[in-house]
Amino acid sequence: MAKTYEELSGAIGQARFFRPTRHDALAVFCGAPPSVYFDEQELSLIDISGVGLGCVMQGAAEEGALNAINSRGVLRLVQRGREIYRTKARCARMNDARGRTVAGFALEDDIFDFDLLRVANAKALASDAGAQAAPETPVDYKALCADTLEFVGRLLGEIDRHITPIETKLTSAEKAQIVSEIEGASRSRWDEILQAGNELVRPMHDDKKLRASLKRYTENTVTRVLVGGSSWGRSYFKPAGYPGDYQIMNFMYDQTPIGATAREMLLHSLGVSAGEPIVTRMRKLAEIIVEYGERRKGEGRRIDTMSIGSGPARELERIAQISSDGLLWRTALVDQEPQAIEYALSYARQKGIDRTIDIDPINMSFTEMLAPSTVTGHFVEKDIIYSSGMVDYLSPMLARRFVKRMYDFLRPGGLLIIGNVNDLTTGTLWPMEYILDWTLYFRNYEEMVAMAAGVDGASVRIIEDDRKAIYFLVLEKPA
Repeated sequence: MAKTYEELSGAIGQARFFRPTRHDALAVFCGAPPSVYFDEQELSLIDISGVGLGCVMQGAAEEGALNAINSRGVLRLVQRGREIYRTKARCARMNDARGRTVAGFALEDDIFDFDLLRVANAKALASDAGAQAAPETPVDYKALCADTLEFVGRLLGEIDRHITPIETKLTSAEKAQIVSEIEGASRSRWDEILQAGNELVRPMHDDKKLRASLKRYTENTVTRVLVGGSSWGRSYFKPAGYPGDYQIMNFMYDQTPIGATAREMLLHSLGVSAGEPIVTRMRKLAEIIVEYGERRKGEGRRIDTMSIGSGPARELERIAQISSDGLLWRTALVDQEPQAIEYALSYARQKGIDRTIDIDPINMSFTEMLAPSTVTGHFVEKDIIYSSGMVDYLSPMLARRFVKRMYDFLRPGGLLIIGNVNDLTTGTLWPMEYILDWTLYFRNYEEMVAMAAGVDGASVRIIEDDRKAIYFLVLEKPA
């Protein structure tokens, strides 16, 4: 029965203030959205509405980037070098997401026609299709990708021959056990392939044009196969809007085959083993923290710590496990993703971690952390401040500013610990940057030390994880 007008309800709360629907740019442009230029600043298109765009700045956030709100300029959409749209626009919003600047632009006196944009985008793609196939990929790199596909194909072939015919009779646990045995037996060869990839791309990584070409080739070959596993698929497609969300971290920590089929489980497991440095990073971080805590144990108080970009905070479980009796902790978990904090609190309760570690959750953006005065009450007088992976996303200038800011919040004798992926062949450069389009600052030893520039009087150490994939910058403040 039809409702009367009195029974019809409109929007309530903030929803009363109508905003045009935002559409995912990948869906609108069939997987190939154009680049966005606001004056000369290049951005990646994330979503689009009839009257505006949501974008992410290319590269890491630079100091001063957040001062451009309400600036006006020329907005252009460019597909493979061809401009397909130009209009006047205003920068309506800017905020930071794990070191990457997210910007929203409002059209000044225009409205997007999605149908016309799709056609213009498709024409630009079609006209450049031949040119896109032209860049020559080095033969040794093609051989690396071929070896990778042969390796993965061989394992999948084993599953197709011996497991798929009886898969309906196997429980999920039985499939997971078989997949774990296959992955374990082939682990040494998989490690060799990953290291060969690191060795091959490391000398070429600073050549932006060549790097883009190699990434495109890798994504068209190796990535297309591996994304059938959840660990690869979530890392590559980034449903949370950025790489490295807390669910991806949990994939690596849990090391459990996930998938509806044995094939999916195997691909997922290969991603988990490629991401092992996430686990060795967590373990080394916990060791550094507990070693410091044991030195301060005689003071008879809780050790006051803070994790920046805390994610699922799985290091807390390890800290609780390896701490000696009577060593107690208080930790503030700072993250901009509420779901990550909720998970961390739930996991801590489930595992009984909260019996030895008092947890103070703080939902805060990176921009707020660097603000001159807003966070002082939360951050001051900490024994340990640590960030295991957030600085990977920050430019050298912003990383130095962050290190200086956090160091100033330490009490005398306090410890600052900054984790960062390294650029060694034992690291994760090839799988992360080239297979997964997971762009980070892969820093060398000297670059880690350089992050401490401007911090006077600190004791400076660089420590490696057991896999030699992660560097830790450890600064101790004079007592």
